[in-house]
Amino acid sequence: MAKRRLVSVDFSSASTYAGLHYAFKTGISITESTALGHSALTANSPLQGVIYRANAPKPPKATKRLATGATSTSFIDDGAYVSAAAAGWQLIPSTRSGGRRRKTRRTTVVYVTVNGVKYGWNIRDTQLAKAQPSLQALGIKVATKSDDIVFGASFPKPPQVKIFFPQGDEELSLSTFFDPSNESSLSANYETTSGKYTLDQWATVAT
Repeated sequence: MAKRRLVSVDFSSASTYAGLHYAFKTGISITESTALGHSALTANSPLQGVIYRANAPKPPKATKRLATGATSTSFIDDGAYVSAAAAGWQLIPSTRSGGRRRKTRRTTVVYVTVNGVKYGWNIRDTQLAKAQPSLQALGIKVATKSDDIVFGASFPKPPQVKIFFPQGDEELSLSTFFDPSNESSLSANYETTSGKYTLDQWATVAT
């Protein structure tokens, strides 16, 4: 079995996600990888805009019948359609794969920015109301339709915080993600846990 390499492809410059780099591991040959526009990534590669194994968005895929009769499928870079076609790859028709979550009757899409990535999730409106006084301190923003929200990425993964709320004789808590650049300004009322967004953590993904 071929050794799997860490590579990335770029989204269309005309899409909402222009400027983001979708990272994944592949075992196809370097020749085929080059035809598909894959860019090699290492532990020293810049992290800005890199997302690894996100649920959404996902770039287009291409497929090719190999000489062995087997079929190979991989992601394709937006600028590689011509070179991929010349190498015998065919673009797979676009499908909604892990589509963008939207506000429902009971939830709202919010996000924090990590390494140039808007990491989003759905939060129940009841929880959002409780967290409202803390949103600015935590760097949490309510998403709009024009925001290039990323869902379910394995990297970057923001740190989490537990917020405590007094309620009568009890103390309730709410756990949520927060912007790591805001951590130094958080008060003692916040209990934080680590995320996965720094260079040393990326190195574990890159191996």
